[in-house]
Amino acid sequence: MRPSQVQKTPARKRVLTRNASAIILAIAIGVLLFCVAISNAYKFGSLAAANGDYGVARWALRVAATIGNANAQNNLAGLYAEGLGGERSDTLAANWYQRAADQGVTQAKFNLSNFYEEGRGVPRDTRKAVALLESAASDGDIDATFNLGHLYCTGRDDLPRDVETGTAWYRKAADRGFAPAQYNLGSLFAQGVGVQRDLAEAAKWFTQAAQQGHAKAQLDLGTMYALGLGLQRDIPQGFEWLHKAARKQPTSVTARERIEAICREVPSLEAALCKLWKQ
Repeated sequence: MRPSQVQKTPARKRVLTRNASAIILAIAIGVLLFCVAISNAYKFGSLAAANGDYGVARWALRVAATIGNANAQNNLAGLYAEGLGGERSDTLAANWYQRAADQGVTQAKFNLSNFYEEGRGVPRDTRKAVALLESAASDGDIDATFNLGHLYCTGRDDLPRDVETGTAWYRKAADRGFAPAQYNLGSLFAQGVGVQRDLAEAAKWFTQAAQQGHAKAQLDLGTMYALGLGLQRDIPQGFEWLHKAARKQPTSVTARERIEAICREVPSLEAALCKLWKQ
């Protein structure tokens, strides 16, 4: 009779199998967490930046930017441009703005245009700045539209002055209700720079800008009313606008000087009215 043999259980093999399964599971969980972290890096970075934790923001946005998130590229460029969360680097800022602009981020186009205009991190090139602004303006960016008007109306060493083209860009922004463009357009008509002088047209644009609280527009509109320039003379209305301008720091001194001058030059004006508006 054959003696019975003890059946040996491959315990070590089962332990190794369980260990291998645990390791694979841990790796899978780690990969999953890593993927989640990567996919949310832009959100993490944006939240950190909003909370003022720019070091963390820079790290997270760099991760998102590296894997191609266009908005992260634009925001990371902003951190480099302002020196937030680390050293300032205009070169890196321009590089990341370029990557975001290449992906169609309107704000990146606008930001990069400023870098080319100023020569920050890239060689100064106004024509490249204009091309970027035109692209941003075609996306509907009103600041880009305004900046095009300003660049063409003032000109640069590498961009001949073209008031006609600049006026057209100003008008596009002004027609959309952008107060700075309305004021600049009014100034061109008031001075007859590159366009036929037209005080009534100037007053129209000053009015629209002044109604939005634009201090210089209020100053010039008040002067036009008080002196009857392009508008029917209306001293109380003029003083009302001048008084609004006088309450704002950029135009306070000039507005008060104009009120004083008008009161001196119009002897028929009631002293009480001048006293009221000088206060």
